[in-house]
Amino acid sequence: MTIENLENKRFDGVMCFIKGKRHATLFVAVTLLWTWGALSIPALLGLDFENSVTKAAYVLGGASPSIVGLIFVFLSDDIAYKRCFFCRIVGLGKVGGKGLAVLFALVPAVTVLSAYLNQLFTSTPPDWSTLGAYINDPAGLLAFAVFTLIFGPFAEEIGWRGYLLDCWKDKGILFYGAGIGFIWTIWHLPMFFINGTYQNSLLMHGVVPVLCFALSTVALGVIIGEIAKRTGSILPAILFHFTINFTGELIPLTPAAEMIRTAAFIVIALGMIYCHYIRKGV
Repeated sequence: MTIENLENKRFDGVMCFIKGKRHATLFVAVTLLWTWGALSIPALLGLDFENSVTKAAYVLGGASPSIVGLIFVFLSDDIAYKRCFFCRIVGLGKVGGKGLAVLFALVPAVTVLSAYLNQLFTSTPPDWSTLGAYINDPAGLLAFAVFTLIFGPFAEEIGWRGYLLDCWKDKGILFYGAGIGFIWTIWHLPMFFINGTYQNSLLMHGVVPVLCFALSTVALGVIIGEIAKRTGSILPAILFHFTINFTGELIPLTPAAEMIRTAAFIVIALGMIYCHYIRKGV
């Protein structure tokens, strides 16, 4: 057997392995390696976020969860699963009117409440300057909303709360919620070492902001995971992720306010975990 034939046989074996069933570990490994590999270039070269190489790496690395998820879905032999998967990207599933209102209002409400509680404790008023500027520029607000929806929610959730959640949905909320939330957290690691990123600004302020980011991301992983699981759709997860990023840009919080918001998300996540196991009779 020639080397070329041997390599072809190995490749065919890998393809059969992927096609046979869903593979969480392989998905996570490929996604992390893809993102870390792309973002390691600007991080190691000391390039800041405004550099064109960094932005290209961000687009390439940031879209890895959804791209890898779609590749794995395309490679599946399950035609019915493929059809269902793509329907879940564009359909709201079991979300009703009240559910949709909660989906869009939860993060803004928690953020505003955190800002005012922070003012109560520290006398630092909420920062409405960014929100005010966008309110006076509706076209700019719409463009920013579309950008925020694509680069983040759509680029990630098809993988996280789509393919990976499908792999772990029967293992319980600690897997499809906290587990994916933890992976989502470490996926961001290279961003902490690129000047000009949100994550890097947290690192510059010390351990506490970084810890808040990690805890809130895991907690939000539980919340988004439960939303996706209960609705049977990926689109609600995409929209909820959008509210996180959009609200975070429009209403910047002080470190103290971030701590309050993190605590609120943790309480909500713990409540969901408790209700999950109560329903299961554990």
